[in-house]
Amino acid sequence: MLAANRTKPVMLTVFLLSFCGLSSEIALTRVFAVVLRYHFAFLAIAIALCGLGLGGYIAHWLRGRGERAFAWFIFGFALTMLFSVWFLVSILLPYFPTAFWLAGLVALLPFLFLGMTMALLFDRYSALSGYLYGADLAGAAIAAAGTIFVLDIFGGLNALVFIAGIVFLAAIAVVSQKTVLRLFGLILAAGCFAFSFANRDYRIFDLPPVRHARPEMVKPMLAELATGKSRIIATIWNSFSRTDAVQDEGVDELIHLYTDGEVPALMVRLRKGDLKDGEWLMGTLMGVPYALLTFPKAKGQPRRQINSVLALGSGGGVDVICSLIAGAKEVDAVDVNPAMKIFAEKFRDFNGGIYEKRGVKFYIAEARAFVKQTRKRYDLVVMALTQTATIGKAGLALVESYVHTKDACLDYWRVLSDRGMVALITQEPALALRWWLTCLEVVQEQTGKEPKDAALHLAWWELPQELWGTTPYRQIVIAARQPFSKEDAGLLLTITERWRIIPVFVPFVAADEPLREIARSEYTAEDVIADTLWRYQINVRPVTDDSPFFVDLSPTVPEVMWQFVISAIVVVLAFGILAGLMETKRRSSRVFTLRTFWSPTLYVALLGVGFMLVEIGLMQRTMLLLGSPTHTLALFVGALLLGGALGSTMTQRQSQEQLANWAMTACVVVAAATSLLGLFIAPFVNALHNLPLAIRAFSLFALTMALGIPMGMPFPSAMRLAPVLWAVSVAYLWGVNGVMSVVGSVSAVLIGKFAGYSKAIVFGAICYLIAAAVIRKCAPSGDSADIPFEQKGQES
Repeated sequence: MLAANRTKPVMLTVFLLSFCGLSSEIALTRVFAVVLRYHFAFLAIAIALCGLGLGGYIAHWLRGRGERAFAWFIFGFALTMLFSVWFLVSILLPYFPTAFWLAGLVALLPFLFLGMTMALLFDRYSALSGYLYGADLAGAAIAAAGTIFVLDIFGGLNALVFIAGIVFLAAIAVVSQKTVLRLFGLILAAGCFAFSFANRDYRIFDLPPVRHARPEMVKPMLAELATGKSRIIATIWNSFSRTDAVQDEGVDELIHLYTDGEVPALMVRLRKGDLKDGEWLMGTLMGVPYALLTFPKAKGQPRRQINSVLALGSGGGVDVICSLIAGAKEVDAVDVNPAMKIFAEKFRDFNGGIYEKRGVKFYIAEARAFVKQTRKRYDLVVMALTQTATIGKAGLALVESYVHTKDACLDYWRVLSDRGMVALITQEPALALRWWLTCLEVVQEQTGKEPKDAALHLAWWELPQELWGTTPYRQIVIAARQPFSKEDAGLLLTITERWRIIPVFVPFVAADEPLREIARSEYTAEDVIADTLWRYQINVRPVTDDSPFFVDLSPTVPEVMWQFVISAIVVVLAFGILAGLMETKRRSSRVFTLRTFWSPTLYVALLGVGFMLVEIGLMQRTMLLLGSPTHTLALFVGALLLGGALGSTMTQRQSQEQLANWAMTACVVVAAATSLLGLFIAPFVNALHNLPLAIRAFSLFALTMALGIPMGMPFPSAMRLAPVLWAVSVAYLWGVNGVMSVVGSVSAVLIGKFAGYSKAIVFGAICYLIAAAVIRKCAPSGDSADIPFEQKGQES
């Protein structure tokens, strides 16, 4: 039996490594979001899973190494993590900011060492796989919530350094009495902790100027800083984003608030809180919806009054300034980024305490969640640059916008007053067209009107193209609860001429093709979508909460995703053949057959794909439940992994002969439960939205944890069965599961884009159902007792 005095240190090591692995993955996502031009959250996740899988394959050939090897691999995890941080910031960002694959390879290194370490530990102590996998999932569950606090305290870069310090402490737990290695680990850990605190306060190591020949290819903030005419005056880096306050040389009236270095929100200087300093905003596109609501429709009529405004993504407060200047009695400002409230208070003297004005209420919340919870009615719902249009050009996954779905438009329509309007200000014409078509579809459904008549509720202007380089406020789309009539024609023409903007589609004024054909009843929305796809190869079809890829205009699968899928499958097959051939030479008692090698390989591969399909699908469909995506994600992942840890621990208490039955039953239970969730998740989530926050949180936690229990059983059962029934090593199975998890994460996004996340959940259920059939074939309960039990992981 495994010596009792080594069981707890090994479990502690697995717990700490798992905690650090997921924490570093999340922190790396935050760094990638700031450093790379496109939001590569997906890349960070895929890299971590791929590194863990490849590390398992390497560990397959390194079995039998002594205890000191474990310590050096753990040291390698921490050291390569520190190297990756330095390389990404000091070399890649300033000199090769568009070398995405180089960034991926460098970031892969620490997870490669982590995969090697974890696979070797599970291989050596496979008899305790249930307990070890439980410790693994428990560590990850704690990381899901704990990383939020680490990021809020240190920020992305410093968080990775701090986590490296914890990894060095984990190395100490496995070296037993090796005094030199213990001292070495303590010194490195202390150095990491000290640096993370010092760098947080004094910014010794931070984002450098970009020296790339094409600054337009890097983040807008970094390109601006590279000119030498702008400087960062304040930075907040938390679990949500890195937010920088940047001021241009010689420009004292504006502060740019960059979120992850992307298109900035503006903070306008109001001397002593005087709104007159912000009146120039009313001459931009920002002023158009207020003019529509307040200007007299005919000469001699009095100016109209705005009662209430809802500003979603209020940022630095320009929406609030415009609302107050227009005379709004109540203004509810909502922003999901907690840094915006801190900056509003920090620069109170600069912005005149705009969020403290009478009638103004500032909420930190996700926009959709706020709208679903409110019972108020608004004359205007305004959204200015609530998405970064340049992201859409990347065509990458996990760039969702729940603020711009058809379901969102329905929510906004519900909170409008009888004379209310929804205004979206964006950059790209294609995104404005997608939103125009979304609003058209909603108006048709809510009023029962034909496209020609429904289009009278909509108006779309754009800034002249020669001015696009001066501002990101380029397109404005208005959706009004009441249709524009001939009585409004003069007002619409006045706004067009006074603001010197181009009417793309303005009733009774002008309309461009192919929207003009809708007004003539010659085209439907489907015709416009087809025409745009044929002319420009972009997809402007309205999106839903089930497939919320508003900024992704690509009609096809991004090439980088196919590369991930194909590469992962090729790796599994290649390593499978190589490992199988080597295994037949290594063990004469194990025969390289379908049942002893390829069936367990397929079983574990299906678990990797199925787990990610279910996890990502459910995570996306419940993202809006708690009002904060960050906290919803933490609760969901934490509950799922805690349930998995409990399920894994339960398998350890089962006899070897019953493991196959337990694994098969667990797979069937997961398949049945997730099938139902895939079919009914939308009405379930909508029903929860009407309940108090505490009940919503408890319901999500209870449901997810209950599902996690059977999801945590199949894989540790396979690791215990491997040395008994099959011609495979535990390290090899770890590698297959890790690499195929990459396929699962990519597949979840692809299915989400083309069929919806609900379908991704159902596909995950199918994977578990097939896995149940496979485990029944390759490990029938009747035969398991006939095969001698080879005790694995014994240590005297």
